Amino acid sequence: MKNPGLPRRQGHRRTAVTASVLLLPLAVSTLSACSDDDGATNPPPTASPAATASGARCVTDRPADDKGPDAKPRAKAAYTVDDKTVKAKSHKEFKTTKRDESALLVSGSGKLTTRDAKIIKHGGTSSLTASDGHGLNAAALARDGGTLTMSGGRMSTQDKGSIGVFAAGKDAKATLSSGGIRTHGASAHGVAAAHGGTLDLTYVEIDTAAAQAAPVAVGPGGGKVTVSGGTMTSAGCGSPGVQTEGDVSLSQTLFDLANSEAFTVEAGGSLSLKDVRASAAAGGVVLRGDGDTSYRMTGGAVQASDGDIFAVQQADADIELSGGADVKTKDGKLLRVTDKGTAKFRANGEKLKGSVAVTKGSSATLDLTGSTDLDGKIVGAASLTLGPRTQWSVSGDSALKGLKLADGAKVSDVIVGNGHTVTYDKASSPDLHGKKYQLEGGGTLKPA
Repeated sequence: MKNPGLPRRQGHRRTAVTASVLLLPLAVSTLSACSDDDGATNPPPTASPAATASGARCVTDRPADDKGPDAKPRAKAAYTVDDKTVKAKSHKEFKTTKRDESALLVSGSGKLTTRDAKIIKHGGTSSLTASDGHGLNAAALARDGGTLTMSGGRMSTQDKGSIGVFAAGKDAKATLSSGGIRTHGASAHGVAAAHGGTLDLTYVEIDTAAAQAAPVAVGPGGGKVTVSGGTMTSAGCGSPGVQTEGDVSLSQTLFDLANSEAFTVEAGGSLSLKDVRASAAAGGVVLRGDGDTSYRMTGGAVQASDGDIFAVQQADADIELSGGADVKTKDGKLLRVTDKGTAKFRANGEKLKGSVAVTKGSSATLDLTGSTDLDGKIVGAASLTLGPRTQWSVSGDSALKGLKLADGAKVSDVIVGNGHTVTYDKASSPDLHGKKYQLEGGGTLKPA
């Protein structure tokens, strides 16, 4: 994979980000200013950026909206294609400065193809609910069956809720190749889908500047997004590379997130990564909400300068790592499960460093296979399965709900105690027969 440099930011938007897209050791020395929902600029947070992942500060969520339920608004645009097929001339400009109006709209059986277009959107939204759910005020909107195909070109949006490209409703689809999208307003995602819409991106550059503005988002009702290549950057508070309630697949994409965790998976959402590299200032992956979530990572890397690598909050989370996925944090847990969440964590042939913490009322199962090495301690209601070629290097006194040894695994081969004590629940660990074991490197494994 060729690693292009991240796009340069305007000097007034972000002072310095030393996180490298090549994921050298991270040190985000200066966080950018964060904008509120009216686009005003506030000083950057001075607390640890890990507060983003923990929910204490710069929360990844859209600002409160007082416009009521998720009602579908009437779509308006400066340029509309409805029930016909149009091929726009090359380098055509689409522009609007009106509130709640898109620069271009494709709906029904309409199809619009553009090449090297210039799209400009000024003017904020009257309802963030309608913007997040139906694309109100998006620069380019494919809705209710409309198909939009864009090759090359540049897009720029200003003001609150001015999302770049939005696919809303069943059979609505937007396909983007090359080109770039830059948004400047709060809650102005780069691209978004909802209620069954589909997005397909190939080598697209997305840059968002304000709070709650993820480069890629899937909102209410779900949707499907596929991203191949490209670079994605965000500067605002609570603006992860992806925030999804639907299905998102990424491959060979670079992310640089200055004031957020790398990715957020909401209830009902799934995120699949292949050879994706992300550097983030405030945690790795957050899986949250009352429902199922899933995260698959093959190869690539997620590196955070602070915060937990995986934070499961209330959700039923399924996490799987393979192919030499590199996950690291400067300060935080490998896995933290809170708010009555459940986590199923599987790693095959991985090198993992960090502790696992499961709060009361929550639970986790860890299944390590292949040549996976885990360096850390485990506390809380967590069960661990170790394969014959795995190794757990215990970094602190640990307490397991259950310990299972896969066929061929022996305590003396797979656990290095380093002088620490590990306790286990006898009823949940039949493989151990209620015995006490002396561990390699010192320490003991014994019933609780």
